[in-house]
Amino acid sequence: MKKKFILVPVVYFCLASAFCQNELPAKFNPQIDFNLSPSHNKSINPLFNSMINPKLNWNINPAQNNNLNPTKNTGINPKINTGLNPVENKILNPMFSTTLHPQNPIWKGHYLFDKDDNLIGFVTVASQEVLLCFDKDYKWSCYFIRSSTGSYNQFTLTGEWTGSFLSQDSSEGYNFFSADGEWTGKHME
Repeated sequence: MKKKFILVPVVYFCLASAFCQNELPAKFNPQIDFNLSPSHNKSINPLFNSMINPKLNWNINPAQNNNLNPTKNTGINPKINTGLNPVENKILNPMFSTTLHPQNPIWKGHYLFDKDDNLIGFVTVASQEVLLCFDKDYKWSCYFIRSSTGSYNQFTLTGEWTGSFLSQDSSEGYNFFSADGEWTGKHME
């Protein structure tokens, strides 16, 4: 009988924390706060602000700036600098450091949105240099490594650079760009 009493609170706690993580806080929701939405706020939209557009500003484009390119700068390449590789470094790995996983009840992190401001994923700050990316179903899908300008290059879990990257908008968020510097419409708050 005692086992049932112990099991009920544990199940309730797990379910409650799962439901809490699915609810997006209003202060991070671009569908509520249009200041967070590149569709509504032109100052954070790279199509309207050339300073945050890597096609127009080579300083923030890893294809044109060797300091930001992990194939040219070994310090930001997780295959060479394994301290930055969350698959190799257990402190950065959400399977070992469970507080880094967005399903953890004490998780704090960022949210990834599509061009229509719909939630598509979660981003955890694992360290000053490494961000972990999870899809909407909480599956760890990739990671990002910070460059000298504060942009983040995207890597697969096998450590391959996708060419894609996050670059700061003119506020507190980030826009997501493809390898050729095209804005994907995705953004992180």
